[in-house]
Amino acid sequence: MCFLFKSRVGLTTMLIVLLSFVSLARASSTVSVAQGVIAVDDQSQQTQRGAAREAMRQVFIKMTGQRDIVDNPVVSHVIRNPQEYLRSYRFEADGTNLLYIADFDAEALTSLLKQESLPLWGQRRPDTLIWLALESDDGQRVIIEDSASDTVKGPIKAIASERGVPVVFPLMDLDDNTQISTYDVWGRFAERLKHASVRYEPDFVIGARLYKVKANTIPDFEEEKRTQEQASRVKFENNRPAFSASGMQDLSDYLVDDLVEEVSKPAFSKEEFVSMKQQASVGDYALDWVIISKDDVQFGSLYNSDEEALLSSFIQDYADYLGSEFAIIPTGENLALNVIEISVANIDSLVSYAHMIGYLSEMSVVNRVTLTRQEGSVATLSLSLLADTADFYNLITLDERFKPLSDKFGQPSQELNFYWNN
Repeated sequence: MCFLFKSRVGLTTMLIVLLSFVSLARASSTVSVAQGVIAVDDQSQQTQRGAAREAMRQVFIKMTGQRDIVDNPVVSHVIRNPQEYLRSYRFEADGTNLLYIADFDAEALTSLLKQESLPLWGQRRPDTLIWLALESDDGQRVIIEDSASDTVKGPIKAIASERGVPVVFPLMDLDDNTQISTYDVWGRFAERLKHASVRYEPDFVIGARLYKVKANTIPDFEEEKRTQEQASRVKFENNRPAFSASGMQDLSDYLVDDLVEEVSKPAFSKEEFVSMKQQASVGDYALDWVIISKDDVQFGSLYNSDEEALLSSFIQDYADYLGSEFAIIPTGENLALNVIEISVANIDSLVSYAHMIGYLSEMSVVNRVTLTRQEGSVATLSLSLLADTADFYNLITLDERFKPLSDKFGQPSQELNFYWNN
């Protein structure tokens, strides 16, 4: 069915009604960026004041994607005096814990971040699937599954939730067990991990192994060697930032598949693994990881004397990395906005239009969406962006429904033409 908008007033009225009743489906996830959750001992006034400040601190980190944002003078002042932005709070019991849950004014905080030209990470966040293999003291290895009541999974979920990073663990049902083995996860075989993750449709895949460091051993050197020999294709974006965590080794030059150019890359040498082993002197536990995105594969290791602290450190660094990738730096109210015009095909009903406008309006990089023309099922829109067009493209990759049109050679069109996959 094709349609033509004839009245902007009528369209606006109808759109309000549609958005009131239509639930927007998403491939990625949305999080409550303006909500902070703090564990407390009691409900006293003194405790509430301290918890409000901690919740405000948590929200700023969540909204910007960076832990060091709390060092900004403006942010630091607001954290010390959060009442202006506090809209409501409540206490909830979570098992044996008492939680202070504070909801802040998201619109006001967003305006503040824009005004100060600080990073802004919207509600839509990439989904991450975590394949984590553990080794017990007796050498047994097991993959942590979603239903497990494991003390290892708890800290990961808690930190990820605090940072606004949606994470899930595999079900490890019959389908998973036929697609992947503990050996595949332990070896961090990127191709096997990527293939087994298809059913979950994640934006990022993490494969990791957690084990206690043993004296005078190098963990599975030959296994690691085979892992790196699989990665034979090089990444085409040489200027992409590496995963920013201290002591981690960036192998972002390696790709698993979907690239054209083949290159011959040497595997890690034994000397390099000896060097990695020497780093273990800083802790009794090691976490070796691989992060897989659509066009990138990165490997590295972390060490710590405490399991929980090690996992927490990794998730915190991973959240910082995602924030650096997807948060935008607003241009500021005193600077000219970046206005672009895009065309979107397959907008063949008011419901499709409502879905598409709602999707664009939720993006942190988009300040305003205006329909300028509708011809058949193709809508032409004017977008007022708070950052570069490249930032807009980066966020678009989080949803399979909004796709750039390809040219006759199958490459993404240089023009801003898209297809809405409703």
